[in-house]
Amino acid sequence: MTRTLAAPLAPFADALPVPRRLVAAQQHGQLSVPIRAGAHRFHRDLPESAVWGYDGTVPGPTIEAERGQAVTVVWRNELDGTLPVVVTTAPKATDASGVPVQCVPGLSGGPPDQDAAALAGHTVVHLHGGLVPAPYDGWAENLFAPGQDAVFHYPMDQRAALIWYHDHVMGVTRFDVYAGLAGLWIIRDRRERELGLPEGPPFEVPLLIQDRNFGLDESGRLTGQLVHKTDPEVMEAFPPFTAVNGKVWPLLEVQPATYRFRVLNGSNARTYRLVLLHDGEPELHRITQIGTDHGLLRTPASLPPDGLILASAERADLLVDFSDLEPGSELTLLNTAAAPFDGAPFPAANACSAADPGRMLPYPHVMRFRVIPGPVTRPAIPGELATDYRLASPDTLAGAPRRTIALVERELDGQPNMLTMRELVITGDDHTGPAVTVTDGERTTRYRAAAAHFEDATTFFPVLGQYEVWQLINLTDDTHPIHVHLDPFQILSRRPIRYQIPDDGIEDLAITAAVTLERDPGDELGHTIDGNERGLKDTVRVNPNEITEIAVRFTTYSGRYMYHCHILEHEDRDMMRPFVTMPAELMPFMA
Repeated sequence: MTRTLAAPLAPFADALPVPRRLVAAQQHGQLSVPIRAGAHRFHRDLPESAVWGYDGTVPGPTIEAERGQAVTVVWRNELDGTLPVVVTTAPKATDASGVPVQCVPGLSGGPPDQDAAALAGHTVVHLHGGLVPAPYDGWAENLFAPGQDAVFHYPMDQRAALIWYHDHVMGVTRFDVYAGLAGLWIIRDRRERELGLPEGPPFEVPLLIQDRNFGLDESGRLTGQLVHKTDPEVMEAFPPFTAVNGKVWPLLEVQPATYRFRVLNGSNARTYRLVLLHDGEPELHRITQIGTDHGLLRTPASLPPDGLILASAERADLLVDFSDLEPGSELTLLNTAAAPFDGAPFPAANACSAADPGRMLPYPHVMRFRVIPGPVTRPAIPGELATDYRLASPDTLAGAPRRTIALVERELDGQPNMLTMRELVITGDDHTGPAVTVTDGERTTRYRAAAAHFEDATTFFPVLGQYEVWQLINLTDDTHPIHVHLDPFQILSRRPIRYQIPDDGIEDLAITAAVTLERDPGDELGHTIDGNERGLKDTVRVNPNEITEIAVRFTTYSGRYMYHCHILEHEDRDMMRPFVTMPAELMPFMA
């Protein structure tokens, strides 16, 4: 399908809002953040939407903290009423015209989910990217109800970075975040200030990108009611309207200067591949990436030739040069990534033709920049940004414990598919039950599944200070952004695979599959690590037909944490597992 749909809202009609800054140092590190219902206007031509928000706003305030200066936040749950989102599953995947129902507003004949409509405002806050003790990590089952407070202590003993905070309630994270419970958090440190990077307004601008959909009244007009809609064929929600800082397709006026954009993909499921266009042509050369999930890269990086890929929860620290442009010049940021995303390329030169409802991308617009008169400023970008980390040596990693996880989608009759991460353990040739075989050249390793569901017994007990290598084997058709709580990691490799799963090979726990480390004949992906991914990460994209390896080391805090797919519909359908970090001296006493 290549037909286009007329946009029911005017693009670039609203100015980009910038969330209120909440600077911890100005309040002696003691913050109080209410979590409450509110009203928010996503577009000038939309009625107000009922939302849940931190401080009642969408997004929540941007909290700024200094490295080494602890912050205490009293999260005050003042939510009243029930979930302000209509949740539905449409009866058919396409409408009468053959357009996917997720590409259009309204319920598309789907009944409102009464269980979701009855959800009260239980919440728990996860500081995504925060290096924090386990009691303050936002364990998904540690809920606090309306009328209750939660006091969380954040040490902030970590490098400068854009991280974020969001709701993390077991089973309904997708609804609570969609209702508005997300905000940005910026950590600052001396090293960044030594580099002379833009800090604060007007030249440092946070960009929280999310997609949303809205209801229709009886006459077909948009109501502003938030709608979370899926369909019988696609369990993830891929709403058609892109909001940046809570505005659909906004406009930002910029001076002829270099701007710093702190970008987060906060969507439930949608991956973005961002391309900057000027006069219809891509101008990716204007963008330099200086940081990723956990702060500065070692050296500046150019964007991949097709554009900047950000899966859910991934961040990018960008410098964008507008200094040579005349007042009145306009540049448009577009998304070219299909949904569900499978890593398939799309040339930046074709970005103007990216609109395609068949790819769940009816409106590629993200936002627009318009140059206004002002002084021309173009600071030099340092050739060296960071020296405080490097990849572990091959000898260190050769002796590191290895963990193997298979990403699996199990089809179920009459309900959405179940997404799980099967933790695998090596088994001998005498094992006669279901097994996963991984063949690399002349060597074949046999595994059995030791855990699949969140509530299964914990099998990962990493030792503090010790490197581990985690292998993520994608046995599904989609790209999964896998998020590991606590310390950041580095990507070691992406390797192509082909695999076979027999009929009934995916059981509740057991799995049978044959994996071979060689390219599948139909696989067109590069399976490379882009230059802008060679920093410290907490979320990694694992593409179809791929084994991704990451070097993991937990350094400071013992306790129970988790890792999961950050497609929220997958996380809520059990694609999440716990792990417990342990001091070395306790390990001899572990059964």
